[in-house]
Amino acid sequence: MGQELVTRLLAYSKIEEEHARKLVELGESLNHPVLRTIFLSIARDSEKHGMIYKALSELVSNPQPFITEKEFENIRKVISNHIETEAKMLKVVDELLDEAEDSRVKLLLAAIRDDEVKHHALLASIRDKLASLETLTEQKLWDMVWKESPWHGTPGG
Repeated sequence: MGQELVTRLLAYSKIEEEHARKLVELGESLNHPVLRTIFLSIARDSEKHGMIYKALSELVSNPQPFITEKEFENIRKVISNHIETEAKMLKVVDELLDEAEDSRVKLLLAAIRDDEVKHHALLASIRDKLASLETLTEQKLWDMVWKESPWHGTPGG
């Protein structure tokens, strides 16, 4: 299934890219600022999905490089900061949702809220699971070199 999966993932990437292109064209053709923004925003999501499908094809077909401890620390720092900011923005959006009376405003604020919740969960998972598993720490390196060695670092045992 390996090559078949890669082929499918790349095909899905192209489909998403084409949808994104059409949505950008539609959005840019509109004068209505909210509809223009919504279509351009959805186009970005389709572009994002296309990039993720491509990345997945790479993930399943090629060995991935390790993340250094320095890169992991940067990932952790930036993601943690972003999670804190999103938590504040969730409060803001909840307040706006409570105050809003216009159903159109409520619809779009609810969409923003849903995105923020999804982003929060995804970023926390990346920080806590994916990135940490892919990080090559000094301890992992020593374990790879010596843990299963019959000599445990000494010549001849």
